[in-house]
Amino acid sequence: MKHVNKIIALAMLVFTIGFNLWLYRLEPTAEIDPNDNTFQYALVDRTNQIWDYATKTCPKKLSYVVCHMSYLVDHWVPNWAQGYNLPMYYSHIPQILIVGSYRTISAIAKFSNSLFQYYHLIIYLLLSFFPLSVFLALRVLRLPWLVAGIGALLASHISTDGLYGLDPPSFLWRGYGLSSQLFAMIPLPLAIAYSWRFFTNQKSSFLLAVFFLIATTSGHLGIGVVAILSLIPLALAEPNIKNIKKLLLLAGMTIFFLSYWIIPVLLFDNYHNISVWDPPWKFNSFGAKEIMIRLFNGDLFDFGRFPVLTLLVIVGAIASLSKFPFAFLFLFFLLLYFGRTTWGGLIDLIPGMKEFHLSRFIVGLHAAGFFLAPIGLWWIIQAIKTGTWLKWLITGILVAVVVILMYPQTIRYNDLNDKLILQANANYAKIKPDADLLVSELKARVEKNPGRVFAGRGGDWGKNFRVAETPYNIFLSTYGIPTVLWLPQTWSPNSDVEQYFSDDNLSTYSLFGIRYVVAPPTAPPRPFWHLVKKTTNWKLYEISTTTYFTTGVRPAVVATDKRSYTNVVRLWIQSDKTHQLGLYPELTFAKDYPKKTGLPNFKMLDEVTYQVPDGSTHNLFREPPVYLPPGQTNSAALQPFNQPTILSQSVEGDMIFKAKIRVPKDCTECVVILKQSSHPNWRVTIDGKKVNHFNVFPVFVATLVPPGEHDLVFSYEPSRLKIILLMMSAISVMLALLFFARKNGGTNLSMT
Repeated sequence: MKHVNKIIALAMLVFTIGFNLWLYRLEPTAEIDPNDNTFQYALVDRTNQIWDYATKTCPKKLSYVVCHMSYLVDHWVPNWAQGYNLPMYYSHIPQILIVGSYRTISAIAKFSNSLFQYYHLIIYLLLSFFPLSVFLALRVLRLPWLVAGIGALLASHISTDGLYGLDPPSFLWRGYGLSSQLFAMIPLPLAIAYSWRFFTNQKSSFLLAVFFLIATTSGHLGIGVVAILSLIPLALAEPNIKNIKKLLLLAGMTIFFLSYWIIPVLLFDNYHNISVWDPPWKFNSFGAKEIMIRLFNGDLFDFGRFPVLTLLVIVGAIASLSKFPFAFLFLFFLLLYFGRTTWGGLIDLIPGMKEFHLSRFIVGLHAAGFFLAPIGLWWIIQAIKTGTWLKWLITGILVAVVVILMYPQTIRYNDLNDKLILQANANYAKIKPDADLLVSELKARVEKNPGRVFAGRGGDWGKNFRVAETPYNIFLSTYGIPTVLWLPQTWSPNSDVEQYFSDDNLSTYSLFGIRYVVAPPTAPPRPFWHLVKKTTNWKLYEISTTTYFTTGVRPAVVATDKRSYTNVVRLWIQSDKTHQLGLYPELTFAKDYPKKTGLPNFKMLDEVTYQVPDGSTHNLFREPPVYLPPGQTNSAALQPFNQPTILSQSVEGDMIFKAKIRVPKDCTECVVILKQSSHPNWRVTIDGKKVNHFNVFPVFVATLVPPGEHDLVFSYEPSRLKIILLMMSAISVMLALLFFARKNGGTNLSMT
């Protein structure tokens, strides 16, 4: 009978994978994206560019591998929000795996697919084969084969109304395109299963528990946090000192091996923006009342259908109380999912929660559900006391009923998904030659005369200025064109202040380094837009502005924290006599206020209140600060002044920015500004000698320059700390593998 159960379970697994492969067969045929995949693919494309950049830049020595890897895990992404070093803060392993495997396959076999097509193929396969992960996790727990088979049948059919969980709409074309989250979703059930085995004294599970915890966190840091927090209810299901030690060991090992990523994120947190554009529910979640209503309505697992999965999860929670901790796991994440709306500041007692999207704790509920639902259905089957063959018949009927109740909703959602993919592909085919021409034209111009591109914003003509179903400002940024006014990520410190750009104000084009405008033929051009190319679908304009370099003087020092600078910067941008005349105040996150520079100082106490060195406080809007260049005291009669002249400038791979500068003799506090988001990882040299750099308004990187002609180089360099920690992690992995191989002498690390 056990052999029959195994065959049936494997048949269930094969069926559900085959069903997914058939159901989602159009996913890899998509030619253009309308959702977060535009952002995710842009990161893949940038990683591919950096692969070539590192190959060219790194010395051909023993250190080549370390150098190459350091660029892949920490590089500049110029596409949005005045540029940002996203891989330093955001998940980067998925992009490296996609690009590395694509290049490997292309090198050893004839592979005609583009990187874009390959990226979508990977998403399709991961989504289709996810039931295998749940199946294996249930077998790791030594649950019956049929429970594992049922788990596979249910795994891909959670349904929510766009709650960013582990349901298929989070990953499908018409859904949300959370492909990085998908990379973490695959190892998550195995991370939980092997961790539980380790807590129950299965020694061979330690290495695999650590491996899958690391794999989950590498795929998506947010889901990694969920995986690490899940260790708490797993360990406390049988509270004892031994399990507490195991909890600390698993969490500590995961954090240790990813320390090259986690520690720099914590150290450079000041440069990780918390945006005013992010809705509060992301950080606060929805509160106990709303979430309990959604749970019992079925909206957390069964939106749009009879709540069969919700009922199975509840039954499974009751059934597993005596043997497995998954009821506690579910309750734990349910309480966390209530969020700050319920718990207030208490939730901040958990490290990292102040800036965590608490709404993502639905992932923990869904992860627990992957275990509870099949246990619940199996418990119902086992509760039926009858003869063998009748029980088989009843089992088949129950499984069929569950499938019939769940699968149609998934199919209905995907039917429209398929129609929209075909529609978008057809619409894109009509405009593709024109769109490709624009991309190639812009890339050629940006390479020759660097600058950003304005292609409208969502609140004006940019909303309906589209390539098929995708706005041009999103489409262009996906293919490496540096754009403004679209925020797929709000982590750059310039994300918020960039929104104060005014398309009728030439000075703000210059401030944000905008040199090109792409607009529909019907959009009325501004007087300073100069038409350079047009087709039936778009017009390309160029603007005479300073691009990535500008110059000025430092008139004051403003101290702030990362939550309090947007208003003071907004007033500076909108003033008539600030950046237009080259007045760039220093913006410091340091606590050494007032800075002893001889310049005027003030400190933002909150978003509207500032303090001056005499201790008095002032309202930013009633008493706006006045910025004056050195030597001038009358703001009413502010006059132009001598400032550095840019003689030439160039860009290499959006990683190295070079300029030749002439500074007049009488220019004090002269600064040269690179219009890229400031970060400590920038390295600045003057005439080959490294110099200090600092932040200036809005949040750009700048340096003081002495009189005379100078060659300046601003280069983004991977953090040295990150390189050291990366090498330490790599060496530790190799030593750990050798240690366990010798200690276990071939010990079976299998799942059973």
